Amino acid sequence: MASLAASYITYNKLFDASKLQLVTYGQPRVGDKAYAAAVDRDVTNKFRVTHAHDPVPHLPKENMQGFTHHKAEVFYKEKMTKYNICDDIDESEFCSNGQVLPDTSIKDHLHYFDVDVSDLGYSNCANVKN
Repeated sequence: MASLAASYITYNKLFDASKLQLVTYGQPRVGDKAYAAAVDRDVTNKFRVTHAHDPVPHLPKENMQGFTHHKAEVFYKEKMTKYNICDDIDESEFCSNGQVLPDTSIKDHLHYFDVDVSDLGYSNCANVKN
């Protein structure tokens, strides 16, 4: 959702693109190559943060309707202390795309920077504490 919103905002010039910052955590593939290229062109300050064996950044599969990621990925291994930045291509083998699948763990999708997001108690997009 954040990627879609940022691309909509910059494409329609609703906010100064130079002041917009897009950071996502465990983002799935949300568009095809044309979409990824448009985000790369229009949203200049962006990072997709991925964590070790998080399965969500690998969905939907690349061979399904041509889904791919936009740049740039910040890939953290295991305890999120060491990382690689992959900003040369959209799907780099030096980041999460280089992980041996199906070695995935939903725990890695629910745990970023010592925060277990499943314990935050938020309800969908309403962002209302339960």
